[in-house]
Amino acid sequence: MADDKTPQAPPAEEKKTAAEERAATPERPAEKSEASKKPAPPKGWEPTGDIVSSPVTEKLLAEYGGAVSGIPNSCGEATVRVKKEYLIEILSFLKNDPATAMNYLSDLTAVHFPDNEKVFEVVYHLYSMSLGHSLRLRVGLDDGESCPTATGVWKTANWHEREVHDMFGIVFEGHPNLKTILLPEKWDGHPLRKEYPLGGPKEEKIRAGAFERPVYLPDDAEEAAKIIREIKDAE
Repeated sequence: MADDKTPQAPPAEEKKTAAEERAATPERPAEKSEASKKPAPPKGWEPTGDIVSSPVTEKLLAEYGGAVSGIPNSCGEATVRVKKEYLIEILSFLKNDPATAMNYLSDLTAVHFPDNEKVFEVVYHLYSMSLGHSLRLRVGLDDGESCPTATGVWKTANWHEREVHDMFGIVFEGHPNLKTILLPEKWDGHPLRKEYPLGGPKEEKIRAGAFERPVYLPDDAEEAAKIIREIKDAE
């Protein structure tokens, strides 16, 4: 017997809504913004080695707690970082306390770390002539931030701080005579900053004698005074 069922057309596809089409379409990864395409900023400098403990560092930690922190040192030298607001108090303590007796400021210098949170560090090298121990002490500064002078603790800090001011541009607040000591008075810039140019027009000017030459004075005081007067008269 013949089949009396007539073939039926396939059901018409229902139109998908815009929301359904978006849900069915795989998402393409979002385009990276210009900011995300930029290379990561350079990593700041970090000290290597181990934190060295000594009777001096233990004494400091006991007296000043959170104002002092140990710094790793690859040469095995006791090194600490101190908060600026405690700097002069700590330096005075290290000099005057009988257990530390740091009566010799063997050096005072600075370093420039442009990529660090604190771009400058002033570094104090301390030594005890009577007890024979040493300590390296550092304090961090922002660009343009001043550092309190240590001339009231050690008189020799006077010239050290003037040299650091010449080379790095760091101002030592309270210094009695923060004038140029290493560079000619007409010098532009601070040569030990990392951004200071090497070679180029500056070096050409130096080699061409554009800056004053040092004057070597004789031992005879009257003759030296005469030369100084002649220089001033010629200016």
